[in-house]
Amino acid sequence: MESLLSENELLKLQLASSHTLNNRKDEKIIFYESENARLLEMLRLAKIHLYGRKSERWESEEQIRLFNEAEELAKNAKDDAEENSTVNVKGHTKKRGKRGPLPKHLQREIVRVELPPEQRLGEDGKPLREIGKEVSEKLLYEPAKMKVIEYHRIRYGADSGDTGVIAPPVPSIIPKGMATPSLLATIVTDKYADGLPLYRQEEILERLGVYLPRCTMARWVIQSAMACQPIWNVLQDRQMASPYMSCDETHVQVLKEKNRKAETKSWMWVRCNPSDIKKIILFDYDPNRSGAVAKRLFLDYKGTLQCDGYDAYNILEKQAGVIRIGCNMHGRRKFNDALVAGAKAGHTMAEVGLKFYKELYELEEIWRPSSFDERYRQRNLHAVPIWEKFKEWAIETKGKVPPQSKIGGAFHYFLNEYDYLIGYLKDGSFEMDNGFAERAVKYFAIGRKNWLFADTVAGAEASSLFYSFVVTAKLNGVNPYEALRQIFELVPLAKTIEDYERLADILLTPQTLH
Repeated sequence: MESLLSENELLKLQLASSHTLNNRKDEKIIFYESENARLLEMLRLAKIHLYGRKSERWESEEQIRLFNEAEELAKNAKDDAEENSTVNVKGHTKKRGKRGPLPKHLQREIVRVELPPEQRLGEDGKPLREIGKEVSEKLLYEPAKMKVIEYHRIRYGADSGDTGVIAPPVPSIIPKGMATPSLLATIVTDKYADGLPLYRQEEILERLGVYLPRCTMARWVIQSAMACQPIWNVLQDRQMASPYMSCDETHVQVLKEKNRKAETKSWMWVRCNPSDIKKIILFDYDPNRSGAVAKRLFLDYKGTLQCDGYDAYNILEKQAGVIRIGCNMHGRRKFNDALVAGAKAGHTMAEVGLKFYKELYELEEIWRPSSFDERYRQRNLHAVPIWEKFKEWAIETKGKVPPQSKIGGAFHYFLNEYDYLIGYLKDGSFEMDNGFAERAVKYFAIGRKNWLFADTVAGAEASSLFYSFVVTAKLNGVNPYEALRQIFELVPLAKTIEDYERLADILLTPQTLH
């Protein structure tokens, strides 16, 4: 009997052990399924980033059906006839390819196109006289022309053999160099405004019969940047006086950097003043993306800073006088990623989140022409209730999805950053997102696709300065080449802070071409 009981007890223990083992296997299966779903979402998103469209524009199924004319009209013809319903579609204007007049400041050459004498006779054989003309314009382009300017510095003395005195050298941004301000401005504009690497510029100049090595041009760029540093400092002082700024960062590769491998990522930070009349965009190179860099860039700043949820910006909240607000472009992007790359179960929730954002952004477009005070008033009347509904829905729905899924990540970012995301409601001059800074970063990103990397730290720092100049000029309606040519011509003569202030104004004030 005792042996039988022992055997029963043993069987019970084995059964309990089997149940425990099965439960553990079930837990593992659930974990692996969840992990597999998460990895599939990451893979889909990576493929979309590589091969898919970059636009994050989203339309609901209702909007899409408005344009499925063949299917929808055939299917709903009877219902439409009975109900006589109408659908209002938001109007749009399509631009036609009509050619505008060529600029009046361009030099013109008149070419008379005449009939041969034998065709200028009337039916009666008498010569016809000129009674008018039809004018058409064609644009002629000639490759760049280069010439050498010889500076003959006259020497004076009593006799030909005397040492005498000599006229001083012409001030130059690169002393003893052969580059003129116009050549330097062309090199810098081609690289930083048009994304033309120095090796391509070397080939273009060689076709014109001039051999100018890229290493020489690179040295000139660095020397010019060092001479222009006081102008950059003036721009920084003006920008830091703005009550509202935005910041973003993007990666850059520097090959020769002390104690770092060539393939290691470094960073280009960008600071902007979105609401000021005169826009200033400043790029700053740093090998790190840490909070210490953010603290250095905004040292002693007093005002509102708009940025994304990156942890490096957290340190600024401890700085007296700094108010941080968030970026709804990033909040919206999380829901968009859940829609296009997330698991199918989260698509409906992602669509709801995008609908909330769509409504908020459409209101912003309507209010954009309004004054800051009016925009502030309208936001409090209409945007605040939408945000409250948005948050209530997110809190109720978050617990229904896996935290590691794309839609779970969207809810986490939204709720964790909520107080920052609604920060723009505090002032009508604030933007809803950090799009201004992101668009400024694109100028750098487009150039990076062409020149790929910086060779040295000095080159990366020169790039940060000249991207600051070029992008600032563009956003203020200034011709970058003309601005740089003037700066390179005048900066050797600058001695005082007032001189550098006037040079900074060249980048901010459009000039009429004659």
